[in-house]
Amino acid sequence: MSSCPFCPIGAGDVDSELVAYRTANVFVLPIPWQRAKNLGHCLVLPTAHVTSLDAVPGDLLAELFDVVAQITAAVREAFGAPGSMVLQNDNIPGQTLFHLHVHVIPRSPDDGFILADPDKLEIPFEVRAQQAVQLRKALTRR
Repeated sequence: MSSCPFCPIGAGDVDSELVAYRTANVFVLPIPWQRAKNLGHCLVLPTAHVTSLDAVPGDLLAELFDVVAQITAAVREAFGAPGSMVLQNDNIPGQTLFHLHVHVIPRSPDDGFILADPDKLEIPFEVRAQQAVQLRKALTRR
């Protein structure tokens, strides 16, 4: 799908340095807008253009959430977070990105996390690329 920002990344055509992890069917990348106390927030996405959770074939769903589980452990190591939150929006009102994705958000006791946070920071490409490196290192030690 040409208007999807994730499909070219999933295909390996652009921004490969942002991809922290890749399997045959799933990839992981840090998001451009992150909360200051939750740096390392990333997405786990299928490489195929799938728009909703209920449209995912069972084998891909299993692979997707296997990667999600690996990333929850990796963000603890890569970003010093004692835990993480996994979140998936499925065609919610106001949604603008229609490529299935699962958020993995590093969490800490004092992060004051709220979903509707007006103080998100725009994270530069170079910083997100470094976050991808940190995740890759943590994943290779697993």
